[in-house]
Amino acid sequence: MNSNEPECLLEARSPNGNVLAVAEQDANTCYFYLHAERAAHFGMKSCWVRNLSPAPDKLDASAMKKGLPPMLPREFCRHPAGAAPMKSSDLSVVWAEEGDAAALRENEQFVAIIPSWSGMEGFNGYARDCLGNSPLCWELGGPETNAQFARYEKAAQCWNDWKDNKTLWPDFQVRMMEAIERQVGKHSKYYAIDGNGWPPKALLRIQQNDSTLLVTIGMSLQPQPMVELRHEDAAPHRRIELGISLDASLPDSVITQIASYVGGQTGYPWSAFTFLGEGHTIPADAFKDVSEANFPFGLLQRRPVSEARIDLPAFREDPVNCLWLTPISERERKFAQKKGSIYLEQKLHENGFDWRHRFKREEVVGRFLW
Repeated sequence: MNSNEPECLLEARSPNGNVLAVAEQDANTCYFYLHAERAAHFGMKSCWVRNLSPAPDKLDASAMKKGLPPMLPREFCRHPAGAAPMKSSDLSVVWAEEGDAAALRENEQFVAIIPSWSGMEGFNGYARDCLGNSPLCWELGGPETNAQFARYEKAAQCWNDWKDNKTLWPDFQVRMMEAIERQVGKHSKYYAIDGNGWPPKALLRIQQNDSTLLVTIGMSLQPQPMVELRHEDAAPHRRIELGISLDASLPDSVITQIASYVGGQTGYPWSAFTFLGEGHTIPADAFKDVSEANFPFGLLQRRPVSEARIDLPAFREDPVNCLWLTPISERERKFAQKKGSIYLEQKLHENGFDWRHRFKREEVVGRFLW
C-alpha cells in the first residue's frame, strides 16, 4: 500500500443523511472521521484508531502540517510495535441516536468513538488502542469506566428496533394522538410532514371553539443533539414536540402557512446540530409575513398559562415536552436575550399575549423599559 494513498475501509451515512462516517487506512495508521457536508461549523472530526507501524517517540507535527494523518506517539500506544491492518469486512458503524456522533466497531467490539463534543478543548475521540489522554484521542477504557459503551449499546438497540419492529411508528403515533386528543380534543386534519424520510412525522390540526391548535408528533422519536453540553441532567430536554395556538378568526391561508412553518422546524435541531428548549427564540419568516413584519421571531414556552396544557407520554425512558410557539418582536427578543426569557414570558402573560395568537398586538416591552 502506498502511504500517500489511503484506503477507504468503510463509508456510512447517518440516519438523518447529513453526516458521513469514514474509516481510512494507509501504511502507517487507521483513522475514523465524521464530516457534515452541508454544515461548515460541524467541521471534520477525526479520531486515531490504530498504528500499523512502530510508533514514533513523539508526534510528527510536520506530517500534520502537510495534512497527513499522524501516528500515535509510543507513550500512548497500546501496541507500540504496530498492530495488524484493519479489514473492511470486520468494520461497522453505530450512530448515536442524535445522528451527530458515531462509534466504530471491529467484529462487534468498539474500537473508536467520536462523541458530539469532539473537536472541543483538544478532545477528538476515544480509541481502544490508546493509553491515557493523547493529543489525537483518549483511552476508551471499558463499560465500567466509560458511559459511552452503554450509550452506544442503547443506540444499537434503537436502530435494530427501527429495522425489525414494523409497528414502532404506528404504535407511537396512536399513543401520542390519544394523549393529545384526550386533553385538547379530536384532530380535524392530519398532515404528513416527513417528506417520506426518516423519522416519520406528522402535524395535527385541532379545532376548538376559539382556537386552532397545531401540534407535531414524531419529532420526539429522535433525541436532540448537544443537549448534554448544556444540561447536566439531559433527559428532560432531549425530546420535544412543537405546538402553537392560533385565533380561530385567522384565515385558513394563514393557518396553512403557519402549519408549513411549524412542520419545517421539526428538522432544525438535526440539520443545525443544536437543540430547541424552553425559553429559546428562533427566526420565524411565517410569523413575519402574516404580522406585517412586526413579529419575526418565535419564543418557545413549555408551560404557557392557558386552558390547554398537553402532557405527552415518555419515549425510550425520556420525558417528552411540548414547546409552544409565541410570536415576538425584535425588541422583545432582545429583551429576552438581555434580561432572560422568563421575564418576557411574564410580561406576555400579564398582557394576555401568551396564548391564542392573532399577530395583532402591542409590544410588551417599551423602548426605554430596559
